[in-house]
Amino acid sequence: MSEATGERNRAASAGRWFSAHGLVLRVVAFLTIALMPIGLIAIYQTAEFQRETLRRSELSLLALTAQAGAPVEQTIERAFGVAEALGVVIDELDDPASCSSYLDRYIEGRRLYAMIGLVDPDGTMRCSSLDRPLDMRDTGIWAQMSVTPSSIVTLSQRPEIADEPVINVASPIEEDGRFMGYVQLAIPQRRIAAPSGLITAERRPIQLVTYNELGEQLTVQNPDRPLDSLLPKDFDLSSRTGLRGTATAAVSPEGERLVYAMTPLVTGAVFALGIWPAAEGFASPLLPSLFPILMWGASLLVAYYAIHRLVIRHVSRLGRSMRRFGANRQLPSQASTGDMSRELREIEGEFVQMAGNILQDEARLEDQLRERGILLKEVHHRVKNNLQLISSIMSMQMRRTPDATTREILSRLQDRVLGLATIHRTLYESQDVGRVNAARLLREIVAQQGAASAPGSKLSTRLDLEDLELLPDQAVPLSLLTSEALANALSNVAPDETGEAWVAVSLRREAEDMVRLEIANSTAAETPRDAGAARSQGLGTNLIQAFAAQLGGPSETSHELGVYRLSTRFRVREMQYDPQDY
Repeated sequence: MSEATGERNRAASAGRWFSAHGLVLRVVAFLTIALMPIGLIAIYQTAEFQRETLRRSELSLLALTAQAGAPVEQTIERAFGVAEALGVVIDELDDPASCSSYLDRYIEGRRLYAMIGLVDPDGTMRCSSLDRPLDMRDTGIWAQMSVTPSSIVTLSQRPEIADEPVINVASPIEEDGRFMGYVQLAIPQRRIAAPSGLITAERRPIQLVTYNELGEQLTVQNPDRPLDSLLPKDFDLSSRTGLRGTATAAVSPEGERLVYAMTPLVTGAVFALGIWPAAEGFASPLLPSLFPILMWGASLLVAYYAIHRLVIRHVSRLGRSMRRFGANRQLPSQASTGDMSRELREIEGEFVQMAGNILQDEARLEDQLRERGILLKEVHHRVKNNLQLISSIMSMQMRRTPDATTREILSRLQDRVLGLATIHRTLYESQDVGRVNAARLLREIVAQQGAASAPGSKLSTRLDLEDLELLPDQAVPLSLLTSEALANALSNVAPDETGEAWVAVSLRREAEDMVRLEIANSTAAETPRDAGAARSQGLGTNLIQAFAAQLGGPSETSHELGVYRLSTRFRVREMQYDPQDY
């Protein structure tokens, strides 16, 4: 029964989409008429140009690969030329010492080669720029030298030659048809592995590898992309050593479609493999894309009339209604036109219903928010009254207490209670109960503390307060810290060298969201060394450190040039919105 019902629902849904008044059927009909003849022409033309496009793309990639490998080609060709020239000169230097001295001076003049030497037919390098003989018979290059005299390029790393990998270039020496050995040059790999500065980043391959006829890698242009992650399975470099360049497309082990372009650099000795993105390497030229563009343009002319009449003008009107609602919560006043499709009429009806629900929800939330604000202000007001009542009780107790020490303790405690009352009064008097103006709060605390006159001079109060909005969680420890530090400053203030006694409170924003609070007071010009230590004892100092830790920054004190200063730095916290609060 349920399966039959589902089938009927799916059939009814399909009927609505493909009905005579549905949008889909109309658009499909217009586009089919427009695209059919142009599409057939585009398919035919694209097939004709495809072969030419691929051929040009292959030639272009081969040329770019050869251009990218040009520095390697030029360096190795130059090395072969140097080897042939030295082969003629070295024959005339029978003395190994003179030969080595000559080669050493040659390297110093060029600064390109790590080593140059003459390898005898028996595999011993008696004459070299290293000024000592080398046995080459246990090296890989000798395995190639001993097969048949030919030009050789290979990679090796031998500590006695260089502390880094070197590319060995060896050229045979023959005299009157008799094989006399090899001239071998060692070139540091890093000097020719860098990309050419003539190639822009847009025309640079993903990876460029040069290798010899045995498939041994000589240079890798991009060390960040390992060759194993780019070469497809069973891709053998030794089999890509033909005399003609080739380009093939394949999928890398990471699933990326790439183009592999191989071209010879030094005939029979060095080859280059460029790996390119398939989209860039085999991009179609402009001409094959001309017919799809014409097809798109023609279809656009036909489809525009249909879509504009059936969709665009109605969607534009609906969009204007939505923007008006978003700007001033105004619902659409004009009813839907008769030629609007059924799908758009349903969308408009859903929008009107949704907008009405939003207006109702916003009104309800505004009422809740207003009630919440009133309740919070009432709570802060009552807390303030209770704290003031406690302060009054403490005042009564102080008047009845004969002990001066007890009265001083109760007075300090009363100041702390009044500090809390000041915060709650600021909260219920402010428009935003979730924020406190720190400058206003500190001014009231300073006024509440009452600046007592220093002995023999009139006490002045200096305020430098920047308007900052703080959360109550930070405003409470800030006010309590200020109250404690100000009381400490008032109890220890003394005239300075000019005879003026003063206290200063500063609250300024620093870089980013950091704030610095500083309370300072003047002291006598000559103060005992242990005066600062005396201040570091007692409940007030412990409270200051605790309140500074709640703010998020340690308190620091200094006493120099007749000024005692307490400061702390803290970060302003942002209000965190919790959906459960509403």
